[in-house]
Amino acid sequence: MTILQKITVPHESVNDQYLTVITLCFKSGDIVKKNDIILELETSKTLLTVEAQADGFISYFCDKGDEVAVNDLIAQITDEPYLHEELLVTTHENDKKSEIKSEKRTDVETIFSIKAMEIIAKEGIKKELFNEFDFVTETVVLDYLNPGRQRQKEKNEIASQHSPKGSARNDIFQNDEKISITKLSNAKKREIEYLSSVQEAGLVSTIYIDVNLGSFFELVNPQLEYFKESILPVVIYESSRLLLKYPLLNAFYANGEIAVYNNVNIGVAIDIDDGLKVVKIHSTNDLGLNSIENKLMELVEKYQDRKLETVDLIDVTFTITDLSSNGAYFFTPLINKNNSAILGIANSNDHTNNVILSLSFDHRVTEGKVATNFLFELKERLISYSLHKRDHDIRKVVCYKCMKPLNDDLGEIGFIKVVNAQGLDKFICDTCLFYH
Repeated sequence: MTILQKITVPHESVNDQYLTVITLCFKSGDIVKKNDIILELETSKTLLTVEAQADGFISYFCDKGDEVAVNDLIAQITDEPYLHEELLVTTHENDKKSEIKSEKRTDVETIFSIKAMEIIAKEGIKKELFNEFDFVTETVVLDYLNPGRQRQKEKNEIASQHSPKGSARNDIFQNDEKISITKLSNAKKREIEYLSSVQEAGLVSTIYIDVNLGSFFELVNPQLEYFKESILPVVIYESSRLLLKYPLLNAFYANGEIAVYNNVNIGVAIDIDDGLKVVKIHSTNDLGLNSIENKLMELVEKYQDRKLETVDLIDVTFTITDLSSNGAYFFTPLINKNNSAILGIANSNDHTNNVILSLSFDHRVTEGKVATNFLFELKERLISYSLHKRDHDIRKVVCYKCMKPLNDDLGEIGFIKVVNAQGLDKFICDTCLFYH
């Protein structure tokens, strides 16, 4: 028997050390063809499909719902059927014994995951105890050591979330009929893990700044196609330029050192109907306003169609979350893993044309002065858009001497703004100025 392809858990993102098996597309022993999708894995933010690279017989060393570590062997394709009996684990009612049933095999080598080997060595377990298995995972070894372990672990987690520190289970959990328990999805667990990675250090601060947009949208709306009445595309555009000036906001803390990203890849948080995703706009600082808007729209459509790829979600260097369209104001965004800052956009409570920008930053990487300067410069850039608006409606501008409308002026000079004897601002045409 020849192994044609070994399928291991890919390392698609620096954030993911464990992935979840979502779908096994065949059964062990089935014939697969080259380019067939043989399984799906869930990363922290998306689904990853794995394809067959050869025709042959598929064998799986994992089950649906398993948490598998990066580089673990999870399947293989061979030129002949691979002996892969079903593993049956039954747990006794007293949770003290477990019985493992399978047929005796002598011609197939048992494969152990790295985690399984670590536990076997630590506990001094004989590897021969698992000779009946094709593939031994960490879960198999832990279940052997302590049958019923998973159920008790889940109960303890529930109790710890709802009980005071140092106390026994909360009384409400002593009568299970009073409550309904919903397990966290794997994606939500990872979201908690990644957000906690920065916040747990307790060195995060947030600075807020109020921005009066004035006539911002009157100028910007004609330049936008999809996001009219939205400040987001302009904020992305201007922030990407400012991050070149403030590189410590485009970085992260790593084991006593600061890692500064060489590229600016702004991530935008989206949460419509398929959970929170942070989509990446690659090399944002190299894109114009219209390119940013088009890329953002493309990512939104892929999100809605559930077609986001891993490349759309990894290597985000700075995150922006916009809750202004939801009516939110004055909120504190949480920094993502492997970021040092996150920018939030919210409505002002006082003025419809105002927004509040909030910048959360990691004190281990930068300081309040840097964050404040970044916000102030971003505010000035946003305000500058409204300053380009004409102060006067061209249709109402007339020469105060001859009353000729500016629209009727055939010269190239236009009208000149002057102050009359009463100190009022007026306009005068070139004819009246030079010949009267």
